[in-house]
Amino acid sequence: MHRVYVSTGAFIGRPNGRDFKLIPEIAPKISCDGFELMFYADWYGREEEIAEFLNGYDLLSFPRLHVEKTVGELLSQERFEEAYKNFSANCRVAKAVGARLLIMHLWNGPISDSNIEANFSAYPRLEEIAGRFGLTLTVENVVAHYSAPLKLLNRLMSECPQAKFTYDTKMAEFDRENEVAFSPENVGLWRNVRHLHINDRSGERRDWSSLRALNIGEGTVDFDAFFDGLRSVGYSGDFTVEANAFGPQGELRLDKLNACVSDLRRLIAKRLQIAEYLCPPGDR
Repeated sequence: MHRVYVSTGAFIGRPNGRDFKLIPEIAPKISCDGFELMFYADWYGREEEIAEFLNGYDLLSFPRLHVEKTVGELLSQERFEEAYKNFSANCRVAKAVGARLLIMHLWNGPISDSNIEANFSAYPRLEEIAGRFGLTLTVENVVAHYSAPLKLLNRLMSECPQAKFTYDTKMAEFDRENEVAFSPENVGLWRNVRHLHINDRSGERRDWSSLRALNIGEGTVDFDAFFDGLRSVGYSGDFTVEANAFGPQGELRLDKLNACVSDLRRLIAKRLQIAEYLCPPGDR
């Protein structure tokens, strides 16, 4: 059964101070099967506090954790020991809250893939660290300055055949890669895709001013065609919605976020040929 999670980054962000203590207040208002915990840079040094606080709420489930994004930037700068230290901190929180899978930006930010050899060289060590915590590491198809994300994932898989991936429809739409995601040169990646981020995106191809995660139907992603592709490769994993729930004044629009979750469930039922979509409890 495909589960639908929501990223805590959709409703915990700059407008409300990235305050993890708001999660138990907001999360029960969202109709999903669990949450992907977004780890922020200003949470370092508070790992035990965060895990203890979140574990105090039995009804909250965090099967996924999104690694703090600047870890990939540190790797690009060849600041390896700092990157491994921060990555390990993310792993400790993930294990403590019951997550089983990590989503990581192996390259990120302005430096992006400008020193991709450094990022790729670090991957085996990152995988080894995650394994020590009992976690599956997945690399996301993050937008890149110098190459196309799917080309980078294909290269990583050629060098590390065991590498696992999270595919993000918004990120792929930046390079119009959703259109070729299931083509012969990319179909092999789907053997190693373990998770999906389902978000829409508007804007022209490679328009860096248009990277906001939108709700399904608000952008240019052809979700019917994409889900037909998922069915063709037999995708059996789970999904996370990251669509931003903050309005223009920083107000929370949980109605839009819940509508996006409902739209995703309808896509799963219609395109993946599931007769009835039930809402199972998230992984504990």
